[in-house]
Amino acid sequence: MTVKPRNYYLWIGGIALRALLSLLVMAVCAFWIWRVFFSAAIPSDFKKIQPNAALKAAYDTSGEALTFFTQEQATVTRGEHDYGYFGVPRFVFIPEANQVQLVFRYNNSTLEAVQSDLGLAERPPRGEQIFDVTLLMLTDTTPENGDDNEDGSETVAKTRIHASAAPRVETTLLYTYFYYTFDGVELTDQTLVVYLDVYADTALGVTPDYTSAAMGTLRLYHHEAARLTQKPSAKEWRAIAEYTE
Repeated sequence: MTVKPRNYYLWIGGIALRALLSLLVMAVCAFWIWRVFFSAAIPSDFKKIQPNAALKAAYDTSGEALTFFTQEQATVTRGEHDYGYFGVPRFVFIPEANQVQLVFRYNNSTLEAVQSDLGLAERPPRGEQIFDVTLLMLTDTTPENGDDNEDGSETVAKTRIHASAAPRVETTLLYTYFYYTFDGVELTDQTLVVYLDVYADTALGVTPDYTSAAMGTLRLYHHEAARLTQKPSAKEWRAIAEYTE
């Protein structure tokens, strides 16, 4: 019987250890690649324009002359009290339809922060509509005077706009996504700003109080910002053209 020298077993052990370390490094690298490039990916269906009656009516009038645009605005809340809580990774204005479609999301760790902020006994459930998401449109009522549009000015009218229907919901490992459509968003030369406000909803035992500060606010539109044209795909155009209630 041949006896293996001791250094043979050390050599085998070294190979096994190096293999384990290599696998660990590869696993860590794979995790960070997924975390940076894929974990925040919007669900595929949420990347598409979702037709409804208002959009179909506008299409019947304007056809593919309809315009779709977005703007370069902050997509994640960065306030001291809401840093990283909420995001709007995609939003599209459709002026001829007086419509905004957007994707609202929050990191699932946001639920722990909200539990603490509101003093809830339990963490809110994932995948449920626990936030009141609305738009706030600011309109200049004295367009002949552009110097009186400061925050709180009585010459700036505020219009609160609610979603046209319950949002679609999809939950991933890290995020919960909601697809909202808002009708009645009429952009005119007097429209100054459109904000998205997030309040705690009745599902959290809180009645939204629009006279108080929102839990999170993101600006979606500013009258001085460039409108960046978005082009629907042929499949999206077809879905709009064929839409029926």
